[in-house]
Amino acid sequence: MRVVLAALFAAQTSALVPAPRPGAQPMRASVMDVEEVQSFVSRDNWKTSGRNLQLTASDASSTIIFDADHPDPSVSDPVSVVFLPSLALPKVNAMSSSLRTWCRRKEFSFVVADYHGVGRSTGNVACATITKWVDDTVTLLRTVANPEEHKRVVLVGAGVGGWIACLVAMRHPDLVGGVVGLASDPDFTEELLLKRLPQDVIDKIMGDDGMDQVHWGGKTYPITKALIEDAKDNHLLLDGPDRVLPIQCPVRLLHGLYDEEVPYDVAVRLARRIETEDVTISLSKSGHYMDDIDDMQRVRLAIQDCLESIFVYDLRSPTSG
Repeated sequence: MRVVLAALFAAQTSALVPAPRPGAQPMRASVMDVEEVQSFVSRDNWKTSGRNLQLTASDASSTIIFDADHPDPSVSDPVSVVFLPSLALPKVNAMSSSLRTWCRRKEFSFVVADYHGVGRSTGNVACATITKWVDDTVTLLRTVANPEEHKRVVLVGAGVGGWIACLVAMRHPDLVGGVVGLASDPDFTEELLLKRLPQDVIDKIMGDDGMDQVHWGGKTYPITKALIEDAKDNHLLLDGPDRVLPIQCPVRLLHGLYDEEVPYDVAVRLARRIETEDVTISLSKSGHYMDDIDDMQRVRLAIQDCLESIFVYDLRSPTSG
């Protein structure tokens, strides 16, 4: 395995219409709104762009609200960047806005969604689990994120989004070309919460209440019994001394030395278990959210590095060229 510690651097048709804001008054659509928003999307017209678009979840239990920007249809070999936000963080945030702007300049597709029970997506947060978020991510990938050539899709996951990205890459390697993890926190339910929270808080979460607002690293998160049990039963990545994660695509892990929520050694532990040798770790003097200008530049460089590695791998394929 090649692990580099570089400080400071680094097909189903679904309804697709704008989601109204709660309590908002009807507004007259602008010309751009009319041009960007279409009523339906499928793999045949996946290049539809818009804000607060709707996609029915694969289990039909909820509606995924997402943004999608796609380049001009004349772009022959598009790249798609799919951003998976941190736990309880809405899709519109500093990092996603930075990536959206960069993708426009590069003529890459960009997709970001609110998780089930978070932001504008429907669903009770008490029912939000890693399983649900992984399934919804797969639905996005299969429907609106370059379904014609998934080797060009890079998942950029922040916090729990990094955990989700690894799970998708493991279980659906045909859908992912590369992974960039930002302060990734696999197994945080077991490795961090259950080992560090006061016992009375754990009892409240795991008891009849089934949920509590947990203060962690200066933020407050809704933590549920369903989330913890689902993760333990189905999604742990760091358990067992010899666990190997069958991820073959290039992986770039970025972490802050001053991360107040997830220790940076988690990135090292994760990298050691990932099967591909094309793994790098970049450490910087950043906090958990990695949202200053230098961090955003490091993320862009990591995505570009992933894409270059994907291209080299493609040239080595017996079926390429």
